[in-house]
Amino acid sequence: MKSFDHGVEELLKVIELGRQQWLLGAGASVESGIPLMYPLTTRVRACLGGNDLTLFDAVMADLPNNSHVEHTLSHLGDLIALASRSKKQTAFIGSNEVPLADMEAAYHSIIKWIATTVRYGYRASSSTKAEEIGKSDNPIVDVEAHLKFVHQVFNGRANLEPRSQVGFITTNYDTLLEDALAMDRRIALDGFSGGGIAYWSGDSVDPSAPAGNKSHKVLKLHGSVDWFRDPNMGLLRVRYGVKYLSDLASTLIYPQATKYLETQKDPFARIFDCFRRTLRISENHLLGIVGYSFGDDHINTEIEHALSDRNNKTVVIAFSREVDGSAGPSLCPTLKRWLGSDQYGSRIYVATNKALYNGSHRHTPPLVSPELSWWTFDGVTKFLESGAAV
Repeated sequence: MKSFDHGVEELLKVIELGRQQWLLGAGASVESGIPLMYPLTTRVRACLGGNDLTLFDAVMADLPNNSHVEHTLSHLGDLIALASRSKKQTAFIGSNEVPLADMEAAYHSIIKWIATTVRYGYRASSSTKAEEIGKSDNPIVDVEAHLKFVHQVFNGRANLEPRSQVGFITTNYDTLLEDALAMDRRIALDGFSGGGIAYWSGDSVDPSAPAGNKSHKVLKLHGSVDWFRDPNMGLLRVRYGVKYLSDLASTLIYPQATKYLETQKDPFARIFDCFRRTLRISENHLLGIVGYSFGDDHINTEIEHALSDRNNKTVVIAFSREVDGSAGPSLCPTLKRWLGSDQYGSRIYVATNKALYNGSHRHTPPLVSPELSWWTFDGVTKFLESGAAV
């Protein structure tokens, strides 16, 4: 049986691959002052008022108890679609018949407050800390963790600078990754052309397009707080604080259930095509996954399809937390399925707070307390720096 230390050495060899993609989920931004879904739900609800709040609560009342703001947007989006096709231009929420215009107004208000919260930050209160609310004149979002991560990806133990075929994928609405790349004197290729205000073309994120020195493709799978859909000018990336293009209700971010539908339209059709082609390159490459909870089936499916291709050579390292249950610590079902695959399980590594997995093997460290912290965003950064399980 392989030891834990031997498993870590194998993991380090994978991290030295010259071709890399790093997928960042919401957990990568939480320490920077951007809330996860349930605190975000609480904050958005606190910002709503009048009829928007009434409809928000009514939709939440119709949903399962574990629902959050993205589920609310999804459900409201479905109701808007139904109402827009009906003769009366209405839909029922609970026992109340609600006009289409009211639902659209609530939907855009929710989008606006999500965008505002992600832009400026929010930390819920705890037993030791008071609530923190970021504002335009006093934001609390901090880029330092992302800056350290980007620096270690290229200048850490593996020293990837001479072989910088590295790209990034994110489900997050924030701009921390792009900001960190710029602060590390790198160019984030996100599909837009221009300066502080830029227009969408999609060319720069195409896997077949050369990236150039210190230029790195960034695929934002779910939109961004600085993407706006203008009815006359199309999709734009805009800077904060200008009078024009300032309606946050036009921010291009999408909720849970409608994400798949939106991937059939630009810019998301183009972005997901690039995501799919990036995963399916024939050369050996790493897909590192950090802060992602595997809750988006359309993303999991694309990764799984790529891994299942006979010619595919993707090696996955997922940094993820095992949750304690009645039967002991357990991985999420998606990672369990990938590790158990006869076809590609040997190319799956999962680094958790309890152990290191590779295919059917589970390697536990000699000391199990305190727990391993390399599954966190900060822990991944330290692992890239030192090569030691943190």
